[in-house]
Amino acid sequence: MERKQILATTSLLVLFVLLLTNCKPKSDSDEDTLLLLAVAASRICANSAYTGTTVVASTATLDTNTDCITGMTSSMSADLPAWIRNNFKCAVGSVSGSNYVFRSQNIPNNKSYYFGTTSPRYEALGSGQKSAGNNQISSQCFVYTIPSSPSPKSGSLTGTQSGYASVGITVNGLAIFNNAAAPGDTLATEAQTFDQYNGHPQSSGVYHHHSQPINVSNNTADLIGVLIDGYPVYGLKCDNGTAAIGDDNTPGTVGPALDSNHGHTAATVLFPSGIYHYHYALDATATINTLIGSYFHGTPGTVSN
Repeated sequence: MERKQILATTSLLVLFVLLLTNCKPKSDSDEDTLLLLAVAASRICANSAYTGTTVVASTATLDTNTDCITGMTSSMSADLPAWIRNNFKCAVGSVSGSNYVFRSQNIPNNKSYYFGTTSPRYEALGSGQKSAGNNQISSQCFVYTIPSSPSPKSGSLTGTQSGYASVGITVNGLAIFNNAAAPGDTLATEAQTFDQYNGHPQSSGVYHHHSQPINVSNNTADLIGVLIDGYPVYGLKCDNGTAAIGDDNTPGTVGPALDSNHGHTAATVLFPSGIYHYHYALDATATINTLIGSYFHGTPGTVSN
């Protein structure tokens, strides 16, 4: 029954897209069409059976029991490893064969200017920040399928700017975007539109982070999330494999320096035997700190929305 429902949902969405676009390619600048498609997707999203009640930004409230938006399902299955089970929330996580699967509505549990002024979750922009136009947070249908046993990719690496809907998921269920801005802009300039938690939505309402989520890591060694190649991403510092914070350090000052994609292999509290992992670090392409460089270290899984 579930497979039939998903097929029916997919068919309806395809039909809706064809009607809206009159079978013509969608223009990147056609924001009205993008917004209509986002609304349609949220109404018939096959993930709603997993991720809970579809969130409406204007009425969103925080569930203090889950620290996620009210109505959203926050669940990590018992067969997930402890580093995921004990750290991820505001999404539904499970194991499928040799992959971890995350399903997320992608609604931030922090306040944001981009909830809109009528929302209980609204917060004004800070000093020096500016609005990203009329963009506003909306419920999404993200499904991440991420290898559970990541390994370095041999040969040519896969670019993070290769058209992925998202390059990773944060511990609080939000999309991680790459180190580039929308065409015609630079990420250093676009960063001025980040809210007070370093996130913002693009034109179809996908709230995302290029930078560290301030309510997760504020120049610390905390786990920020996992990228779609299966490797974790941390904050600005390494925890040096200890729970104490006094010996946290910037990569390269103690232990191996970062490669051009913000990664290195070192022990962490969650991975005492060592693992390759990414860090929030200065990026040559963006010219500001980002969560990932221009290439994945491993072979990326898949992500859809």
